[in-house]
Amino acid sequence: MAKPMQLERQEAFEWPVAVYIFFGGFGGALITLSYIFNFFKATGSMVGLAALSGLVFFAIAGLFLVFFDLERPINAIYSLNNVSKSGISWDIVLIVLNYVFGILFVIPEFANISALSGLASALAPYQVIFGAIAAIAGFMFPIISGGLLSAPASIPLWHTPALPLLYLVTSFSLAIAFIGAVFGPEGAVYTAFMGAILALTAITFGISLAYLEHTHNGPIEAKEGMHRMLKTARFVILYPIVGVLFPLVLSAYLFFSGASITWAMPALAIALFFGGFAARNCVVNNGIETYPWPY
Repeated sequence: MAKPMQLERQEAFEWPVAVYIFFGGFGGALITLSYIFNFFKATGSMVGLAALSGLVFFAIAGLFLVFFDLERPINAIYSLNNVSKSGISWDIVLIVLNYVFGILFVIPEFANISALSGLASALAPYQVIFGAIAAIAGFMFPIISGGLLSAPASIPLWHTPALPLLYLVTSFSLAIAFIGAVFGPEGAVYTAFMGAILALTAITFGISLAYLEHTHNGPIEAKEGMHRMLKTARFVILYPIVGVLFPLVLSAYLFFSGASITWAMPALAIALFFGGFAARNCVVNNGIETYPWPY
């Protein structure tokens, strides 16, 4: 009688993948929010900082993608030969679009710098167009990168539409908390920020429950992968407790009570940062298959 095949943990996707997915989604959310802030005539400092921060985090994502995942910069160029079918190629294209149009979008916000005043004046009439392209690319990055993981049916722990949606929502909740922590908004703006964090965290909670249901009723590989995560103290503490329940309870209290706590926004940003990374890192590391990887 043949022995049952042992499940094996995949080794093609490791922690650098989680890093570039995390920082890329975070950076994309910041650039998208900077465009929204500019559209609603927010202060130039808020628009500029959000866009520049997004570009910095996209740089970190790009470095991890090119040097740690693809191993050589030239591989990023080679991957573009199959853009129509390659998820990695789409990620590279989105990073490039964010960089090119994100820079063109943010330069007019620094027209007061003498060295940039001439270029800023020339770009200002097209700022809305540049920002729209960067915002769309930034918004799409967590969806496409999450879709890259969820595409292979051979890894049931990843094969769910919950991942792209989870990565999108957690990226924006972190970006809002980060901007709130830096600028310390007050009054109606503080309430709006807290309400947005509350809504996005509540959505995160719902997606997490749906994902848990998917793994519980799905193939044995998905169930085993989730069991591994739930047995890992790092995941349980950082994601469900620190990254979801704490922001949900704190933001709900502050939003509905009308109270304002100085440390709340930085605490939310830190909690969402660690929770968001834990969600990506543990999911990547615990994807398993029924056959050795690679085949």
